[in-house]
Amino acid sequence: MFLTLVSQAWAQNQTISGKVTDQSNGEGLPGVAVLVKGTTIGTTTSYDGSYTINVPANATTLVYRFVGYLAAERPVGNASEINVALESDTKLLEEVVVVGYGTQERRDITGSVASVKSDEIQNIPVAGLDQAIQGRIAGVNVTSSSGTPGGGISVRVRGTSSISAGNDPLYVVDGVPVSNSDISQGGFGNQQINPLAEINPNDIESIEVLKDASSAAIYGSRASNGVVLITTKKGKAGKTQVDIDAYAGVQDFTKEVDFLNATEYTSIVNEARQNYMNDTGKTIGLLGAPAYNTNWIDEVTRSTASISNLQVSVRGGDEKTKFYISGAQFKQEGIILNNEYERKNLRLNLDHAVSSKIKIGTNLGVSRSTNNRIIGDNNIFAPWPNALQSRPDQPAFNEDGSYFATQRNNPVQGALEPEYETTIFRVFGNVYGNYEILPGLNYRLSAGGDWYNNKEFQYEPITSGQGFGTKGYGLAGNGTASNYLIENTFDYAKSFGDLNMTALVGYTFQEFVTERQYVEGTDFPSSSFRYITSAAKIPSGTSNWTSSALESYLGRVNLDYADKYLLSLAIRRDGSSKFSEDNKYGTFPSVSVGWRLSQESFMQDLSFLSDLKLRASYGITGNQEGIGDYAAMALINGGQNYNDQSGIAPSQLPNPNLKWEQTKQSNVGLDFGFLGNRISASADYFIKKTDDLLLSRPLPRTSGYTSITENIGSLENKGFEFAVSTKNLTGAFKWTTDFNIAFIDNKVTKLNNDEPFDRGFVNRVAVGQPIGAFYLLEQEGVYQSNDEVPEKLFAKGVRAGDVKFRDINGDGDITTGADRTFVGSAVPDYFGGITNNFSYKGFDLSVFFQYSVGNEVYAMWKELDGAGNLGAGANNNAIAKDEADDRWTGAGTSNSVPRAVYGAAGSFNAQRSSRFLEDGSYLRLKTLNFGYTLPSSVVDRVGLRKVRLYATGQNLFTFTEYSGFDPEVSSNAQDAVTAANDQATLPQLRSFTLGVNIGF
Repeated sequence: MFLTLVSQAWAQNQTISGKVTDQSNGEGLPGVAVLVKGTTIGTTTSYDGSYTINVPANATTLVYRFVGYLAAERPVGNASEINVALESDTKLLEEVVVVGYGTQERRDITGSVASVKSDEIQNIPVAGLDQAIQGRIAGVNVTSSSGTPGGGISVRVRGTSSISAGNDPLYVVDGVPVSNSDISQGGFGNQQINPLAEINPNDIESIEVLKDASSAAIYGSRASNGVVLITTKKGKAGKTQVDIDAYAGVQDFTKEVDFLNATEYTSIVNEARQNYMNDTGKTIGLLGAPAYNTNWIDEVTRSTASISNLQVSVRGGDEKTKFYISGAQFKQEGIILNNEYERKNLRLNLDHAVSSKIKIGTNLGVSRSTNNRIIGDNNIFAPWPNALQSRPDQPAFNEDGSYFATQRNNPVQGALEPEYETTIFRVFGNVYGNYEILPGLNYRLSAGGDWYNNKEFQYEPITSGQGFGTKGYGLAGNGTASNYLIENTFDYAKSFGDLNMTALVGYTFQEFVTERQYVEGTDFPSSSFRYITSAAKIPSGTSNWTSSALESYLGRVNLDYADKYLLSLAIRRDGSSKFSEDNKYGTFPSVSVGWRLSQESFMQDLSFLSDLKLRASYGITGNQEGIGDYAAMALINGGQNYNDQSGIAPSQLPNPNLKWEQTKQSNVGLDFGFLGNRISASADYFIKKTDDLLLSRPLPRTSGYTSITENIGSLENKGFEFAVSTKNLTGAFKWTTDFNIAFIDNKVTKLNNDEPFDRGFVNRVAVGQPIGAFYLLEQEGVYQSNDEVPEKLFAKGVRAGDVKFRDINGDGDITTGADRTFVGSAVPDYFGGITNNFSYKGFDLSVFFQYSVGNEVYAMWKELDGAGNLGAGANNNAIAKDEADDRWTGAGTSNSVPRAVYGAAGSFNAQRSSRFLEDGSYLRLKTLNFGYTLPSSVVDRVGLRKVRLYATGQNLFTFTEYSGFDPEVSSNAQDAVTAANDQATLPQLRSFTLGVNIGF
């Protein structure tokens, strides 16, 4: 009888098996809850998504639930197998963004926060993440100042906020603020390396930029220039996934600038000398027919330079432990001979739930890069500037194969003979523990840091560079920049009816240490001996160590009432060792409010409106970058001070009143969506005022000091940002568009006694002018006849065909001291980008344009080249063909480019003036990516998860009126004042790559 009852019970139940997968990729999902609807009967899926469940005879429906996916229901019927593909909850995933010390739903944000997700920057052939976000965020102006691999990048969030202190944003990787300073000690002109290039862009899950003070104030004294939050990829519960991402390709110039060949060059030099003889009646020799015709750009560059990347990543875990591991190698040849960059990365991100209340984890990145560098602009030994200036009638090599002693340093010799190697080893990351004290109340302890070692080796033989006259020159340097961070935070979340509250309090301590040493050697026995140990003389050597610390208290409260009214309050109090006891601490508060009008009853009849939120914020942030660790203190230096005797001497005056730069920012914004968010957009207007600028004030030399760092002056940025995303087509053929634009007005509002000062060769800082204002002689045209030339200038040799400058003081003469004026600015009127994404079945196409309008560039390379004086000097440089073709040759022939003339008149024409100031506006086809994903029916047969093939073009076309190689370059982009000076800077390259993504 017992056996009969058991068999009847089983007959009344029903066993169902199946598999739950991700609808987007067909992968099994572990941990999915499978429930009999209306009961507590259920099970969960195994590691591969499979499940088995016994359901009672009266069961009608199974429910499938998993975090991050839309729930699904399936009828039971008589089925013995039910397979389900769950759809990702796209709305939920898109609306959660990373903010300082946590995350927040996009709909609840009251500040100005912009995001870039991993799929937007995946497999873009660039070295650094800052290059990858160029043009993708409204109000964030990213400038690739040089085409040198691993070279420095300029990032400005809502304009330039400082003159001498730092202008780069604070970068925070997985909660750890990382270093962005170049600690190189060798001389490479103004071209710096980019420490952010050590971070692998393909490891990044998302990038959030905190633009206004209310969102950035939680980082207090370092947030005036905005904050960039970088979140790397984490593990996911489910079947372990292995991905291989690889691409390889070639690079070349985006544009070629033509220079005169040897015959044309000889002709125009002789024309210049003949004009001189006609003016003066003196006789000078003419050049004969050239024996050589050298294209120096071809000689010093590769025809194409290679670029490649290989990454292998493993991702997986279960509900308790999740992991992400990756290894990558990136290699990029420079277009200049002997120049290349290689980076290797390892990353481990691990999260583990010890219990329901305790979670621990780590985010760890390790990188090693080798940069075979070349000297850049602003250096007489640099191969690229010398290639642009060397005469075409001189050869690169003698008949015996040795280097020809050119008028300038032989560019080929300067590229091939010296050895400049910089090796960077970097470790950054953190470990954390999270404890749930009570429901909704959590304590988090995090300890981490960023350790960055920079090792340099240089050798220049007697035949090149600094080795001239010293029997060889060598340098060995080592620098280490490290910061250590410990953070304690409590966060609390609670709902009180319609009122939802989240709160955060915390304490952090961070220490920064920089240590550098180097030694120089000369007089080597031969070029076979390259290390300092073989040098006969040690002319110089030094070592130094500095440190600073930052202690911080922080808090934030977010309130949401009825999903309509939003309030956020944040405050941070920082104490810095850089300042005196009286000014050590600074307080940085912020407040922001939001009103979701679309939730109001009076808006419900507007069916086309899916979202409408008004935002307003105000806050104060600080800046302490750009000054020394002991800038407020009196310093003394030891060493050789008098008559070869050791001793100590004062080196810096104290300034106990020194304090942070302070930026006060107001922001009003509007977020709106139409037609079910088929169209979504945001608009922001901001006013950003920086006071107490950190500036070095010159002192009379009779004081015994040259300068003192003080808080002097004010700056203002105000502007408008607009970003819109549209889903134009949503069927089988999909088309989306993302567009952003920013208008920023920048100006100096106060200086010490409002006295202007010059920096560099062509820029001046003055009240009422923008940072980077060009202060030059202003060209009004070209004198068409001798009768037009003022008497004083005629006496100096100026004739018809020479440049006509504006006479500011009206004295009939032209002098740089009295006749310079403001003629333009490096600050663009507006900038931004537009992306169009298309997909159909397995095909996808992305087209991304970046633009900048209204900014000027000073073409200093023309001033340095023969193009500046068209044959004025005895030893002439190369001449750009467009300048020669457009030159004045008689009345009415040109009103912009002067005649070719030797001597004083030619030097007069070559003065620094608006003649060399050009419109730097451009529209660039930045990225074009075309891919094809093989159907799952094909890849499943060979045991793969996915296969995507793609081709990418980077910097494909640039539409610009600028006559140089690249309107974006700058000889010193890190200096806000002298940016946009093209001093023969190596341009960015165009690249073509083929790649593949393979998933197992």
